[in-house]
Order: sequence, then C-alpha cells, then structure tokens
Amino acid sequence: MFRKTLFMIVTAVLFLGVLVGCSNSNKPSNVDKNDDEIIELTFNWWGEQIRHERTQKVIELFEEQNPNIKIKSEISGWDGYWEKLATRAAGKSLPDLIQMSYAYLAEYAERNLLTDLTPYVENGTIHFDDVDPLYTDPGKIGDQLYAVNLGANAFAIVYDPALFDEAGIPELEPGYTYEDLRDISRKMQNHFGDGFYGMKTFSHIDAFKHYLRQHDLWLFNEENDGLGYDDDSILTEFFQYWLDNIKDGLSTNPDADSAVQGVEDELIVHKKTALMGTNSNALISLMGAAERPLKLMIYPTYPGAVDGHFITPSQYVAVTAHSKHPEEAAKFIDFLTNNLEANEILAAERGVPISSKVREHLLPSLDEATKETFNYLELVQQYSRPVNIVAPPGEGEIRELFDRMSQAVAFGELTPEEAANNFGKEARAVLGK
Repeated sequence: MFRKTLFMIVTAVLFLGVLVGCSNSNKPSNVDKNDDEIIELTFNWWGEQIRHERTQKVIELFEEQNPNIKIKSEISGWDGYWEKLATRAAGKSLPDLIQMSYAYLAEYAERNLLTDLTPYVENGTIHFDDVDPLYTDPGKIGDQLYAVNLGANAFAIVYDPALFDEAGIPELEPGYTYEDLRDISRKMQNHFGDGFYGMKTFSHIDAFKHYLRQHDLWLFNEENDGLGYDDDSILTEFFQYWLDNIKDGLSTNPDADSAVQGVEDELIVHKKTALMGTNSNALISLMGAAERPLKLMIYPTYPGAVDGHFITPSQYVAVTAHSKHPEEAAKFIDFLTNNLEANEILAAERGVPISSKVREHLLPSLDEATKETFNYLELVQQYSRPVNIVAPPGEGEIRELFDRMSQAVAFGELTPEEAANNFGKEARAVLGK
C-alpha cells in the first residue's frame, strides 16, 4: 500500500512538472565552450554510508582528471528520495545526474524528465566497447537510452557444496530440470532426515517471471498495461509444482519460512537446507552469515524451454532533462562505467560492473563471495535474453497480490487454479486502470 501511495504522489507531482514545462533537446551541444570555464554538475543518489564515501572519492578522482568540471553531491537514504525528486521536477530544478530505479524509469522518461543518452554513445562520450547489450538494454525505452546500469545482478540458486558432497550428490550444473531439483531435494531430505528441507520454497513473483521467460512469455505485455500471458493455467502449473514440493516435505512450509526474519535466520546458513532461490548479490551477505563457502547456479529448466534468465540493474544513473551540461554529465557516466581506478574504489558495491574489462581487472582482488558473483554473471550471460524490465504503474501492488496468492496456496486456503485465476483477474484490473 505504501508503494502504491508513493507512486501516486510521485506521478502527480511529475505530471505537474510536465505542465510547467521540462524538456531537453537530448542532443549533444554544438555551442563552443571556453576550456577555462568551470562546469558545475549536481549528482543525487541514495545509499548507505559506504556508498557515499566511495562515490565521493570517485568524484574527487574525476575532478582531478577533469579540472574544469566540479560535481556537487546530494545524497540521502531511500526514504524520501523520490518525493524530493518529484518536487524538484515540478520546479524544473532536477539535478544534472540522478541515481535511478527501474521502478520509476518509465515514469520519468515518459514525462520528458530524462535525457536520451543515445547521441552521447554515438559520438563516443559514453563507451560501451566492453559492454554486452544485455547490460545496457534494460536502460532503454524503445530505441532511446535513458539510463545506464551501475551494477548488475541476476536470479540465482544459492547452494551449499559441502552438503551436496556429504549426501553424495553431484553439484548443480547448467541444464538440470525442475524434476531434477525435486529428486535432489528428496535425496537430501532422506540423507539428513527430519528438520531438513532439500530446498527453500521460492514460489515468489520473480521465480514466476523466470518461469514465464522459459515459455517465451513475460509478466507484462509490451504496452505495460496488461499481463503478458492470456492463459492462467501457466500460473496454475507453477503454483502446483511448489504445492507438491511442500506437501512432500521437499521444500519449506509456511511455518519454516515465517521463522526467517533476516539473513542470519536463513536455513541455508544453519545447514537446514541445501539450496534456495534469490538474487545473485545476496550471496555476499549469506556467506558472511554462514561463514563458509556457498555457490551460485542458474535456475532449473525443462525439456523444450528457452533461456529464461535476464540481467537486471541494481540501479541506474541518468542525466535529467534539466541539466544545462548533459555532455559533461555523460562524460561522468562513462567514467563510472569504464574507468579502472574508479571501479577499484567503488569495489562493485552497487553490483557487478557492466564492463567486461572492468570485471576482469577487479576479479583478482575480490574476496571469495564477490568473486563468485562476478563468475556467476559471466555464466548467466550465456543463458540470458534481453527483456523489458521497466516496471508499469501498479507493479508494487501486483507484487503484493502475487505474494498473497502464493501464501494462500501454501496454507491450503486456495487451490493453485483458484489462486492463478484470482491473480489474473485482479492483476489485469490493476494494469488496466
């Protein structure tokens, strides 16, 4: 409910900003500039203290190498970030650069609040020579690039190799199926006995997105005003798979799941399960809590499936339409993307860098957990396809709806078919508003 209310507030204020006028030519400036002129940029981002400290050091490094450009930092936590930006949008006073979430990218772009960065890629200000399109496409709406990925992650299975070894089960390899996952969980449960689950139930909306992708579908349609599938039986199948696992004791039941209040409580940390589905960047905190090696593997597949994975941005950076110096702002984006020394300072805190050259440079100096996430992104890239992940209005409400339906199935309150039909009906109503 909070996300829905926040989204309505942001939308209303942004719309006001459009009425009073907020456009940009979105083309590199042809005006001659005095080399001695000091260009001042502002950069807004959210994050914890470690992000602030590292980003500020990178700004200082950029200023040393570009003495005619100065960048003023405007930092905050997540709370209040979007309300403040929306207010500034209405006053036509957005910062030059803003950290952006995919939840708001379409909203800002459609209201002409962001600069199309395509011309700056074409003229060489921003270089993507070492960047796969899988990392840049999520910043596009149509053919226009409105934001650049600051760090990437992907859906992943975290598993405990020591438990696999103890149970005499080969470790996961690409190509294993959903039925293989059931068989592995059964063998694990039989070996370790009562109180152990082969896997943590991951019947959440992100796992369903991946399942849809394997069927060459997506959760939303191309217009982002409806679901991307017509037959609700595909969700029935998804819910039924997990209900069978819960009933057979192969995956966690609602009571076991509700006991997890933080990463320190995760069953894999306490060797009460062998694997779980999550995002790749969660490995660092899980290994920290477990104090032992864990590994990452791609999601399971099924015969005839297409590649279901996709690379997701942890957050973007964008140039706003109110910037008077978009070319200099684009130059800083290139610095964040490609400069090796800058990325040594950032140390992948925002996610795995999108430049393969940067990843290769950082890899030898990484700790074990971060190195595993880097290697996993190289692996998952082989099983990924581009997809429009820009969230439609109402995405937060739909996510909450999916969680309710999934829980209702797990508790036996609704059948998989009833839950799938309820979700389809209510989600289509939300998207059609």
